[in-house]
Amino acid sequence: MEVAYRTRLTTTLDVTRLLLKQGLPFRGHDELLSSSNKGNFLELIEWYTQRNDEVAKTMNENAPGNNQMNSPTVQKDLTRACIAEVTNVILNDIKDNIFSLMVDECRDISIKEQMRVVLRYVNKHGCVIERFLAIVHVSDTSAISLKKTIDELFAKHKLSLSKLRGPGYDGASNMRGEYNGLKALILKENSFARYVHCFAHQLQLVVVAVAKSNRIVLDMMVQEMNNRFSESSTEVLTCIACLDPKDSFSQFDIGKLLLLAELYPEDFSLTNRVILEDQLETYIQNVRGEFSMIEDLGSLAKKMLALVLPVATASVEKVFSAMKIIKIDLRNRMGDEWMNDSLIIYIKKDIFATIENEQILQHFQEMNTRRIQLSPLVYMSRFDAGRI
Repeated sequence: MEVAYRTRLTTTLDVTRLLLKQGLPFRGHDELLSSSNKGNFLELIEWYTQRNDEVAKTMNENAPGNNQMNSPTVQKDLTRACIAEVTNVILNDIKDNIFSLMVDECRDISIKEQMRVVLRYVNKHGCVIERFLAIVHVSDTSAISLKKTIDELFAKHKLSLSKLRGPGYDGASNMRGEYNGLKALILKENSFARYVHCFAHQLQLVVVAVAKSNRIVLDMMVQEMNNRFSESSTEVLTCIACLDPKDSFSQFDIGKLLLLAELYPEDFSLTNRVILEDQLETYIQNVRGEFSMIEDLGSLAKKMLALVLPVATASVEKVFSAMKIIKIDLRNRMGDEWMNDSLIIYIKKDIFATIENEQILQHFQEMNTRRIQLSPLVYMSRFDAGRI
């Protein structure tokens, strides 16, 4: 009985994984047995059953009426198990390290405000990673509402606001407002979470502003640059640029790096800052020899943990592009949770591909009390072995 149950469940999971990976809808308009098109999920189950005898022996009419394992509830539970495993990979990669938060909001096809959240961190291999964490429906786009949603999301995933550095947003007033914006609300709780306005967005605003002007002069371009690129955010970027390895670290400036340490006293204690100057002297002597072949910051990031702060929020914009693929006119009634789940898998295919079926199946079993208990995998047929 358990072997048959495992086969049914694994078949359902295989179909679920395929549809999630491709960003395709599950349900059909008419799922009755007499329907000529029952929707992607049931049609794929039927296609699978017709082409595999092992599956055919356990599915549909050969399965107990109360244990078909292809209902919408099972589909959603398996999807949630997939999401949980993917999210665990991301959170385990971050662990207790510092990270940046990139946030933006926009309306979906059904005119609902959706907030997109991306995390940026440096993994144990020294590589800068940006991971989509969630998309959350917000009742409005006020700073208070966005902050409340972020707090709930952090609590759900056990992320600490104290570990946040350099949150990146666009230049809207609800984001960057000095007194009531999201930037200000976060700074009240964490003075080290220094706001970074997406530099790509700032540059775009400069070009648009100048292009709209009837006058031509270089001075106007400079003035607009000064208006858009704030002194504080530019200061951080300038300090980070001192680590550029190009031309044997020609831009290396100990004074600016000491200033960067002062901006983050939570990460650099007074004692650390006192000895930092001598350490930087030793550091530059060593790296100019060891890293002489490195030509850009991206390569250097694999060698040192220095690029947590975001410069641009392109990853957040990619989520918006993916949302337009997942939630189209024909799926405009898609629920918020289902859209979030679908997006996470669609965007994080690389992580999803590394997760074995058995992990997901065991997670699925633990979510609710099931009619049949699924033991940890000990025996499986050759058919199951090839699929799991």
